[in-house]
Amino acid sequence: MTKGWYFAHTSMVALFSGSVLTVATPALAQAASAEDVATAEIVVTAQKREERLRDVPMSVSALTAADIENRNVTSLDQLQSAVPALRLVDIGPGQQRIQLRGISQYLGLPTVGLYIDEFPINTYGPSGSAEVRLLDIERIEVLRGPQPGLYGEGSMGGTIRYVTAKPNLTTISGSGLAEVTFPKDGDTGYRVEGIVNAPLVADMVGLRIAATHEKEGGWIDGAPGNNLNGRNTTTARVTLLAKASDTFKITLSGLYNESDQLFKSYSNATRGRTGQIVPSNARQRYWLGTLNLEYDAGPVTLVSTTGYLDQTSRSVDDSGPFYNKLFGAPLLRTALTDARGGLKKFHQELRLSSNNDGPLRYLVGASYTDGKNKGLTDGNGESLVPGLPPSALGVVFQQDSKTQSKIFAAFGSVGYTFGDLVTVDLSGRYFSDRRTSVGTFNLVGFGPPQLTNQKGTFDSFNPRLAVSMKTGDTGIIYANVAKGFRSGGFNSITAPSVPATFAPEKLWSYELGLKQSFLNNRLFVEASIYYNDYNNIQTTVIVPNTAFAAVLGSGKASGPGVDFSVRAQPSRDLTFAASLGYNRMRFDTSSTDKIKGDPLDLVPDWNWSASIDYQPRLSDTVGLIAHADIGFTDKGFITLRQLPPVPGLNRVERSEAREVANLRLGVSFSQFEVYGFVNNVFDTYRIVNPQFGAFFEPTYTKPRTVGLGVKGKF
Repeated sequence: MTKGWYFAHTSMVALFSGSVLTVATPALAQAASAEDVATAEIVVTAQKREERLRDVPMSVSALTAADIENRNVTSLDQLQSAVPALRLVDIGPGQQRIQLRGISQYLGLPTVGLYIDEFPINTYGPSGSAEVRLLDIERIEVLRGPQPGLYGEGSMGGTIRYVTAKPNLTTISGSGLAEVTFPKDGDTGYRVEGIVNAPLVADMVGLRIAATHEKEGGWIDGAPGNNLNGRNTTTARVTLLAKASDTFKITLSGLYNESDQLFKSYSNATRGRTGQIVPSNARQRYWLGTLNLEYDAGPVTLVSTTGYLDQTSRSVDDSGPFYNKLFGAPLLRTALTDARGGLKKFHQELRLSSNNDGPLRYLVGASYTDGKNKGLTDGNGESLVPGLPPSALGVVFQQDSKTQSKIFAAFGSVGYTFGDLVTVDLSGRYFSDRRTSVGTFNLVGFGPPQLTNQKGTFDSFNPRLAVSMKTGDTGIIYANVAKGFRSGGFNSITAPSVPATFAPEKLWSYELGLKQSFLNNRLFVEASIYYNDYNNIQTTVIVPNTAFAAVLGSGKASGPGVDFSVRAQPSRDLTFAASLGYNRMRFDTSSTDKIKGDPLDLVPDWNWSASIDYQPRLSDTVGLIAHADIGFTDKGFITLRQLPPVPGLNRVERSEAREVANLRLGVSFSQFEVYGFVNNVFDTYRIVNPQFGAFFEPTYTKPRTVGLGVKGKF
């Protein structure tokens, strides 16, 4: 297992942004005095080699398995306030919107790279990024800022890596969990989870199986019934690890995930009520298989990663209220869009990295990705005006598309340490994306179908330079500059004001930071300041005289930001943690949709969090579990200035500032624990995702939810 993670979940763990203090297991606790604090370093692979987190010259948060357990969360959006400058909104299965450091996207290619272990799960079209449940996760690494050298796909604002737990080759072990949840004024939910680890050949071959099913109880009522927005999610993963020798390791993994929701969690200002009259179904299913080969040749290590992702998604939305506001009269009962997408993605990466302990280190590699997207969207509606067919109102259409992206990348990094004090790291990636798109758009009643057949190549070289200086063995100060890149693409709508091709985006980011521990590692501080210069921003706008979207360039934006986090462990049993993110990105130019000074879409200026963990041992076999946290996310704005000035049709919409507090209390025994929890303790009700376009109602915070759980292990 990763260095520093030798203790079981009963260890006293400090949560904060990647630095964890673990205090002894019960046996060690007996021998330790009340003032002793045994520390263990988190080791990350953010630079594709094992390093202490405090030595990595970039802003990284590492959320560990203990963090996930202490907070009792099942997805990253429940952890987001603990990561500076992260915003994630989960609208429905496969409908996540992720932002880091103010680099915002609402449609189009992602701006944050997503990885499960070594496989990039970003999508290229309408199918939505693969939803990841936090099942048997060793840690989540959140790399803030552009990651051009070692991660290519979508890594402009940063990269998020889900590192899964691997088989233990020496010990049979496992765990089981059962929970029941009671959302306020909602339906009862539950979660069950099981993990089994078995050595098949001692010290050589091991198998790990993990599975979970969660039924999230709905809490929104409407004309079709009560508790409409219930959601079911099933995840299963099987991992086989084989050590063919001391130098050659094979890891084979298969992951299945499915998530279904009949009605999305839209609701109006009357709490727990929705105007939805037909299902807004959301569904995603995917299979992911990966094969990782690692050969330690002494001076160098060779790694090969091969993977294949097969994903399907569906999302149904009713844009009737939007159209009626656009028309200035209630002409439509419904205006449904039924979007279905499929992604098949092959990825192969090879890399060679040095193993020496000397001042020079290097890494070189290449990757190839072939992704094929298919999308089909049907639009239809019901008119409220006799004799006026919905086709006359422009809501009956069919759109299908086939997009292929063949990406080749060559990358490398070299670092040198001068006098065991100053290290200079230079990395870069050549990225070439050859994209083709074939599609048909038929707006029924408005002429013949539009046919598109487009192709183009988008390439870039993206460097990163980092200089760091040690402050003894307790931390570093660093500076880095990096260039980010998001590929261009094609518009499927033909109109005089819409270019057939939109150009890539470019981002330069400049950062100064420090990572420092004090008081014999009982206090850890991490801070960075940065400045983003963001050019040729791709913005989704409504095509004039239609209700259809296209992508246009909307100039540039820039601004500063700050990330800060602190963790303190005054005693073995008690840990405090806090984090803060500030981002002041603003548009420097005006365009069709923006004016100078506008913020980027739905980016909060501030987010912060604080937490406390108190886990004393009451006896040799009994311990107390106590956790509390609170997180704040600032308001955000989305500007829709190209919309006509129609009464009731807002050209600026906003999410609302919100604080959400959570509690978890329990008792642990030698082989099991029982616990209760309250999420959203103060029952905060604030807009998380505002109303605009197909989002005909806002999405609000989930109401207060009380739960009980039991977990056993062997």
